[in-house]
Amino acid sequence: GLFEYLKVCSPTSDAECTCKKGYSCGGEGCTYCTRSCGVGQESTRNGCQACTYGTFNDQPNGSCKNWTRCSGNQVLEPGTPSKDVICKHASVNPTLVTTLPTT
Repeated sequence: GLFEYLKVCSPTSDAECTCKKGYSCGGEGCTYCTRSCGVGQESTRNGCQACTYGTFNDQPNGSCKNWTRCSGNQVLEPGTPSKDVICKHASVNPTLVTTLPTT
């Protein structure tokens, strides 16, 4: 099926299996293969599922993670299924910036 040998068995060791190209291992010790999923999705037993609102995955074959919560709701760019929220950072007060003398 979807499995192939990663390492064939020998008189001293058992075989090791992996999944064919386009699929990735699931379960303890690669007990099943799931379709490889791209960014914005995560793998489930039934195939790839899009990240739900409020979550993202920016890695192929990764899992959906919660968006970052911006303090005071200071969102610079909203999140998408494949990208985390980007928060606004408080601007640095120029009077607090110190420049070191150059030698």
